[in-house]
Amino acid sequence: MLLKLAWLNIWRNKRRTIITATSVFFAVLLAITFKSLTDGIYDNMIHNVVSYSTGYLQIQQTGYWDEQSIDNTFEEDENLYQELLKNPNVENIIPRLQSFALASYTDKTKGVLVLGIDPDKEKAVNNLHEKITSGEFIENPNENAVVLGEGLASKLKLGVNDTLVLLGQGYHASSAAAKYRVKGLVKLGAIDLNNSVVYIPLRQAQYMYGAEDRLSSVSIMPNKTTDLQGMKRSIQETIDPEKYEVMTWKEMLSELDQFIEADKTGHFIIIAVLYIIISFGLFGTLLMMLFERKHELGILIAIGMKKHLLAIILLLESLMISLIGCFAGIIGGILVVKWFTIYPIRLTGEIEQVYEDYGIESILYFSSEEKIFIVQTLIVMVLSILLAFYPGYKVMRLKPVEAINS
Repeated sequence: MLLKLAWLNIWRNKRRTIITATSVFFAVLLAITFKSLTDGIYDNMIHNVVSYSTGYLQIQQTGYWDEQSIDNTFEEDENLYQELLKNPNVENIIPRLQSFALASYTDKTKGVLVLGIDPDKEKAVNNLHEKITSGEFIENPNENAVVLGEGLASKLKLGVNDTLVLLGQGYHASSAAAKYRVKGLVKLGAIDLNNSVVYIPLRQAQYMYGAEDRLSSVSIMPNKTTDLQGMKRSIQETIDPEKYEVMTWKEMLSELDQFIEADKTGHFIIIAVLYIIISFGLFGTLLMMLFERKHELGILIAIGMKKHLLAIILLLESLMISLIGCFAGIIGGILVVKWFTIYPIRLTGEIEQVYEDYGIESILYFSSEEKIFIVQTLIVMVLSILLAFYPGYKVMRLKPVEAINS
């Protein structure tokens, strides 16, 4: 009965109901859009750096991270691959040989990060071949060719089909020197990586460094990235702890993790201010609704309507209007996020330069994680319910004579 009364009441004044529901709609829409944007930027930033360098988790020889030398690599082990792939949370693994070298072309030289890769696995896992902007991607692990980051190619002033010379220290202090044809250039979202990386076929890298059949790491790409610590523990139980260790990207790229955490703090403040603005907006519409009906409420109490029943009806009315607004807000949020997921915002001009100066890709991506829609809607819903108690409180203290004469 109370539900039916509340439902009929909210449609007695359609304009008032639509105004209040609209304020809830925009509150949910703004909260979802802002959270989707911030999470999308972070996810893309992590993906750009992690998938093309360390992986979300990495298997290394124990002690390698403290002394990243080609001497601390380990032999390829098919049993290790099989054990890793048995883990249901592991989607794929990527063997890599990582080292550093001096790259030279004509009179230009630069220190570079050399990543020996299996081209087929890179294609399957992170679509590295789709980042090619000129030339072609490496076809097989034995090919005598390299792919460079666009930024590095620009600094060395070389292009496709030019010859790049690499010089470094090989396994057990041997000399590592070779020259390769530049087969293609890639444009990576992580600017630092784009300015320093040389992708070289795995077998060629092992040959150049004199580290036959050796790897510096096996990168792991999980099905889900939400519980990396739990996944790390499950992998540690299946490998030899004296020979191998497992590290997450947060442990390997602590500076990136700290940057994101610090930036998130600023976003939490912004979204807290957004919730305060949303709360004042909702409170204002509820007050308007209460004062508009003060005379009506006074008459209802005067003819015998119990105050607590009237307070419950007002609470139900607020709840129903909030539900309508939240439902519409979710639909609007899904459409907005879907649009920007397909067509991310590409920054141009001075803003693009500012982003690139900080080493961040100048494209704003949106996240479509389900939890964003659920959490943001629940927060606005809880705010609406808490604020809806105020009209009930005012009704409990309402004096019928004063209300009727108002």
